Amino acid sequence: MLLATIAFAGMAAFVKVLREDGLTTSEVMFWRMAPGLVWVSIELRLRKQKLRPNAPWPVLLRSLAGLAAMSGYFYALRALTLIENAVLHLLQPVFVAVLAPLILGERLRRGAVLALLLALLGALVVVRPDLAWRANIPMLPLAAGAGAALCSALAHIMVRKSTARDSPELVVFWFTIAVSAAAVAVALGRGELAKLPAGLELGEAAWKITAMAGFGLAGQLLMTRAYGRAAAPLVAIVAYASIPASIVLDLAWGVRPGLDEALGSVLLVVAGALLVRGRSM
Repeated sequence: MLLATIAFAGMAAFVKVLREDGLTTSEVMFWRMAPGLVWVSIELRLRKQKLRPNAPWPVLLRSLAGLAAMSGYFYALRALTLIENAVLHLLQPVFVAVLAPLILGERLRRGAVLALLLALLGALVVVRPDLAWRANIPMLPLAAGAGAALCSALAHIMVRKSTARDSPELVVFWFTIAVSAAAVAVALGRGELAKLPAGLELGEAAWKITAMAGFGLAGQLLMTRAYGRAAAPLVAIVAYASIPASIVLDLAWGVRPGLDEALGSVLLVVAGALLVRGRSM
């Protein structure tokens, strides 16, 4: 899972690079997901699985929630630093712990509520919306990042419902189809994908897109294998390694972590530890 976390951090870095190069959110989403469709299709064919899901509604809801999560996450990446995005995204496991009892009928533990409060406090310490407001920094990326974490939590909850009757590969297949189709529809409707942004050469775009898609696919594969080989609580806590990974990658943009980032990161890690402890008891 540590390698998966590093891979996802690398993917986020290339998403940020491509967004700064001028690619739109829909273009980045398309190039992030479409190449993986080939691999998923081959996987389903080798396993001789049908494409029609047994439980279409959970699969559909998972795809829509995942689409919304990716849209918000990729949109926010252009404006926020990687550590800010990582902290906002790590609200997701806490949202899962709080929302799962409401949607899946599971027991809500008091530790989950405390973890949610700590995670929200940690996110506020890092992103400092009060300072952003005074500095006239657009609040939309902050809201998009937090909304992406919430939608990601809903997507993960629906994964649990959908995989009860359908294989993970089939769920991923339809998620990939949904994101790719939505992204290409929006992009073509806006006249995108036809040409590269000014100043971005084809060769440069090709290796950056390849790196983004490669890191993303590697992260998905490694994460899937990690959950198959280790206990879920142990795997979940390793995801918080994205905080130091994002801090290191932010150095490429000349961003050095300050006291706010350090304190907020500690609060997020404590929140994650509370979740893991509560699930393992």
